[in-house]
Amino acid sequence: MVKITKTIRFPEDLIREIKTISAERDENFTEFVQSAIKAYIRGLRFIDAVNESAGAWDINNHPELKEGSEKYVRKVRKGRKYNGSV
Repeated sequence: MVKITKTIRFPEDLIREIKTISAERDENFTEFVQSAIKAYIRGLRFIDAVNESAGAWDINNHPELKEGSEKYVRKVRKGRKYNGSV
């Protein structure tokens, strides 16, 4: 992977906090900031995916879920015995 150097300005208090936390985790500053940005991007993509899929489970297409998914799952599982294995 090609690495590019960028200059980013941080507030002084945030730098102190990052240094404290990254030292506790034995990560250098760059690793810490990169992992934080990756997590933030994953969160944004997750929110986008949830928003895009909203309404995908239309009750007209899935009448079995009319009383709620929990009730449906309990009904499907009724009578099964759990033997402890996955």
